[in-house]
Amino acid sequence: MVAGIVAIAACLALVRLVLCLVALASGQPDEFLAFPLAVILPLAALAFLALQKGTKSAEGALMRLAAMLLILLVLAIPPFALHLALGFPVAFLVVELFETRFPAKLRDAVKRSVMA
Repeated sequence: MVAGIVAIAACLALVRLVLCLVALASGQPDEFLAFPLAVILPLAALAFLALQKGTKSAEGALMRLAAMLLILLVLAIPPFALHLALGFPVAFLVVELFETRFPAKLRDAVKRSVMA
């Protein structure tokens, strides 16, 4: 699953690079100037999360997965990147609610698929 997320992130970064170069060629340098903070920094955070060793708890693995998916959304939807980045605590809250409020059968099935 992590390899798929990294592959999708690489594709999104490539698309964002092409779009930023097209905008630069048309005389709009804003996207090019924002590229390090809008693309490279989220990719670095994603790489950090992807290269970490396995977590000891299923909750930790779910939080890492939630953070990686949120970073993908930041890369995919630039107009909402700030709102999504501010949503990291919400992602962790959802994981916590999942751990404490979901039925055990569903929770265990999701954990098995994430941990595998």
